[in-house]
Amino acid sequence: MKAAIRSSTLARIFLVAGFGVAMSVSPASAQKSGGSITVGLELDIPGFDPLKVGVFDTSAETAAAAIFDTLVGLDDNGKPVPKLAVSWTPSDDFKTWTFKLRQGVKFHDGTPFNAEAFKANFDRQKDPANKCRCAFYIAGTNDVQAPDEYTVVYNLIDPSVNFPAILTIQSSNNVVQSPTAWKTKGDDYNRNPVGTGPYILKSWTAGDRMVLEKNPDYWNKGHPYLDRIVLKPLPDAQSRFASLQSGEADIVWDDEYDADNIQKAQKDPKMKVHTYAGSGAAVYAFNTKVAPFDDVRVRQALVMAIDRKKMSQAITNGLARPTTNPYGDGSWVKCKDDGALPEDLEKAKALLKDYGKPVDFKMVVTATPRGRNIGQVLQQFWKRAGANMEIEQIDQATVVPRAFMRQFQLIPWRIVDLADPDPQMYANFHTGSPVALANYSNPELDKLLEDARTSPDQAKRIEDYCAVSRHINQNAIWFWTFQNTYYAISTSKLKGLPKIYHGVIDVSDTWLE
Repeated sequence: MKAAIRSSTLARIFLVAGFGVAMSVSPASAQKSGGSITVGLELDIPGFDPLKVGVFDTSAETAAAAIFDTLVGLDDNGKPVPKLAVSWTPSDDFKTWTFKLRQGVKFHDGTPFNAEAFKANFDRQKDPANKCRCAFYIAGTNDVQAPDEYTVVYNLIDPSVNFPAILTIQSSNNVVQSPTAWKTKGDDYNRNPVGTGPYILKSWTAGDRMVLEKNPDYWNKGHPYLDRIVLKPLPDAQSRFASLQSGEADIVWDDEYDADNIQKAQKDPKMKVHTYAGSGAAVYAFNTKVAPFDDVRVRQALVMAIDRKKMSQAITNGLARPTTNPYGDGSWVKCKDDGALPEDLEKAKALLKDYGKPVDFKMVVTATPRGRNIGQVLQQFWKRAGANMEIEQIDQATVVPRAFMRQFQLIPWRIVDLADPDPQMYANFHTGSPVALANYSNPELDKLLEDARTSPDQAKRIEDYCAVSRHINQNAIWFWTFQNTYYAISTSKLKGLPKIYHGVIDVSDTWLE
């Protein structure tokens, strides 16, 4: 009975969340219309068709935030607010979520946005015949139904108490694309995306720039403010910062590995540093099916040989915040005991001695100053313990395919900032997942991940996720180095940038002072 009362109370809370906010917008007094900005991105964008690219990285998500809309957004307090959906209600068991859609919205090509169009997006990704890597992230949904023109019903396999918040990231799963466009353009659709968003793609030169222009028929009247957004891939951090200094760019992606420039910008009145302490962490995955990492002693030894504080000082001037679990300050999961292995060089040496064979391996790093620096610092820690690591530098764009194909012994990865841990923790660690990079399978860990996603009780979920962390740490499947802190540096004239949720620089509703 108590569970039923709690469920109906939560349902009312979510219902109020849906109806209580008309649109996620800022007060209109200070905004100015017109003008153009240039955004310096970390990476070039490979495209937007989920069947071609699988999942988006944060550069693609920055563009996606302008071209497309999601059903739900996040306000500055991290609460779900309406976008293409105006309200939502769960069933008492949280396995069915019903969304009422905004009426009168059209895609850039004139196709009406409705429940049928939304269902077509979902079904295309879910269809096993399409073999989309994106499908695993929606594996928890049985199906999406469209009972009428403006109602979408998600039927979930397991309860999801926080489901609307999960739909807010501008990922390949959540942004809504025009079915007419992908059907008529075929293979060309990947580089000719069509959404309902505030900006329309006008031109795109691979490796150089993408030009987006204001959607004059955008459903959120009075928005967007800017006439044009230019997105430029600038993989080198110094080039990005130089472009900001010269006025070529108005805002650039950055992170703590570029600490010198962040600290310079903090002292410059012409610049503003935007920062958000999110959930998630920078991590490294061992391939537990290949030597020497098929032996837990070797994995544990390498983790125990790392001094995270020294590492932070060496590569980020102390800006990076050490962590031993994937949840972070922005998460509601807080662990009194996350099972972290102690930093203990002597114990690390003893474990390697007990292993009894030479420990030689390659670590994949990005062919960037940051990647090389991280590799060199870890190399020194492990050399002290008696392990020999060779740095293998690869192009940043090839890290993801190498990871998915398991062509590595040790590889960098990231748990991104999400409103709920479930999608990523289940995907990264459950047996059978295509993104469970460590090649590790354990029934006890599977059970914890399953229980954490099905319980409507947040305290029980926290307990389960902390147990997940303890299992991962004790078995040294992955290791975590630093909590996610997201950065962007802009000209001080750029206003209206929201919090950098999920690491996405969403400039779609910004303006120039």
